[in-house]
Amino acid sequence: MILKKSIAYFAALTLSFAMFSCEEDNSGDSQTANYVGLENYQTVELSDGQTVVVEGKILASEATGSDRTFGLVVDPSTTHGAANYSVPATVTIPAGSKEGVYEVTVVGNGLVDGNKIVVGLVPAEDLNQTTFYGTYSNGVLTGVGTTKSTFNLYRPCASVRARLSIKFDNYPEETAWELYDSSLNLIDSGGFDAAGTTITGYAALGFADRSTFSVVKCLAPGTYTFVIYDDYGDGMYTSATVSGTYSMNNLNNGASLFSGGGDFGAFSEHEFVIQ
Repeated sequence: MILKKSIAYFAALTLSFAMFSCEEDNSGDSQTANYVGLENYQTVELSDGQTVVVEGKILASEATGSDRTFGLVVDPSTTHGAANYSVPATVTIPAGSKEGVYEVTVVGNGLVDGNKIVVGLVPAEDLNQTTFYGTYSNGVLTGVGTTKSTFNLYRPCASVRARLSIKFDNYPEETAWELYDSSLNLIDSGGFDAAGTTITGYAALGFADRSTFSVVKCLAPGTYTFVIYDDYGDGMYTSATVSGTYSMNNLNNGASLFSGGGDFGAFSEHEFVIQ
């Protein structure tokens, strides 16, 4: 397993935390006083059927002379199957410390790249859980606290992860797509029947009007062709104020591979390169 811990919002925090150091007492500051939050997010790699145990952190703005225990809850935005993970009910910050650790057990059954487990911090009286707090070690920012921590799950990928996102208009039942490699072999698709010949769309898969479908693919270097279809022939366009969009982004470097939307007719085609 490769575990990559990421810290979000660093740029936004830089100015806010420039005035603080690990030696300073923040207890008098209204923004950080008695703050407790969870580490923001992690990326977890595991294979189908594999079981891994990952550590999450809880961060505090102040150390106290006694242990502090806080409640944890699984957030409804979690997409990994409930039978395939376990989250403890509480996490403790030991006396004299500003950090505590809890363990999340994850099983790779039913794994879909991009599945996530979202752990929430149960609100507690007299605690500030609405602002970000950074933990410093020798002057280096090592943690960011939020009210929720997200564990993003992926299969091992030796090349490039790319995320396809489709935000539907008012007719998700009309949308389907295909992805081809450089030899025009079909390597993935969505919104078709089992035979791959008839558009069944995404309403039948439980996606509501204006909802978003997202999937992460591990793509080797090469040239690919993405085709999106609309069964009615007017693209993803409902009205001047309701229009669907789609895009694919390289998650390794954040680059956009293609994007589109609106009235593209019966289909739209995009060629892109993974390097």
